[in-house]
Amino acid sequence: MELRQLEHFLAVVDHGGLGRAAERLYLSQPAVSGSIRALERELKVSLFHRTGRRLAPTSAGLELVPLARQVLDDVVAAQDAMRSAREVNGGVLTVMCTPDMSGEAVASWAGGFTHKYPAVRLDISEVGSRQELLTAVADGQAELGFTLASGLRDDLGFVELGVQRLLLVRPRGHRPATAGASVPLSAIGDLPLACRQAAPHEDDAVHTALAAHGVEPVIGANVPSRSAQLAFVLGSGFQAFLPLRMCATALDAGACVVETDPLIESPFGVVHRSGALAPAAQQFVHDVRSALRSWYDAIAAHREAGLDLVDAVVAARNAAA
Repeated sequence: MELRQLEHFLAVVDHGGLGRAAERLYLSQPAVSGSIRALERELKVSLFHRTGRRLAPTSAGLELVPLARQVLDDVVAAQDAMRSAREVNGGVLTVMCTPDMSGEAVASWAGGFTHKYPAVRLDISEVGSRQELLTAVADGQAELGFTLASGLRDDLGFVELGVQRLLLVRPRGHRPATAGASVPLSAIGDLPLACRQAAPHEDDAVHTALAAHGVEPVIGANVPSRSAQLAFVLGSGFQAFLPLRMCATALDAGACVVETDPLIESPFGVVHRSGALAPAAQQFVHDVRSALRSWYDAIAAHREAGLDLVDAVVAARNAAA
């Protein structure tokens, strides 16, 4: 059975004969007649009483009418849904993040997408560990997952978006003696460190980098989020390593931000199930990548103009505001 046969059948029912149905369908009358006969042969029933030029549905034909209409309505609904998906016109896009790639950061990168596609609802949530995020994406609980590019799974796709750079954030007054000077990782001092709580069996970039330089920091607090790290710096006199965007916020709140030598850097991106991304997800990744590229380019331009990294971040943030 073909959809066009059902369309021809309903046209004959609605217009009472082959001639008018053929006109409405822009087909020849023999073509419509042949389609009806083929449908009757397949179903092994007569669908019409033939009385002169008019065709009246048989009892079997009358029973088929609502079924045929439902089939064609469902096809139209499916086409509309797929058209919306193809054109990024609606639906829900679920995005998960790990604490080291916070929901606040992803939301700040998603502004271009939400402005262009307001009918797409973004559901952004955070999970406690990278492994939990990877499992959620693999199981279909989330379409996209933002995470650092380490400890990934071979059965998931990964799109690298950039490099997370962490700067050292200290309480007010704890600034290097020379403005703009970087601090060696081996000389970060003995202020307690507010650390992001890493899940068991997951590498933490800060601990790895400090260990590589022979540093055993005093851990003052293990906290679940970047925001909590900043709160400990501002309220308890701790220090913490925070990503660039949060460093600008820390400066606004009166903290000192210091570039370390070397910088602690980690590639990051988005994981997804294997295969092509759905149109909304593909557009979202494209727009986030564009936002990040603009951010990185702005920082690079300010550095070329002579600013150190900290001041370049602030200038890029202010220009984007």
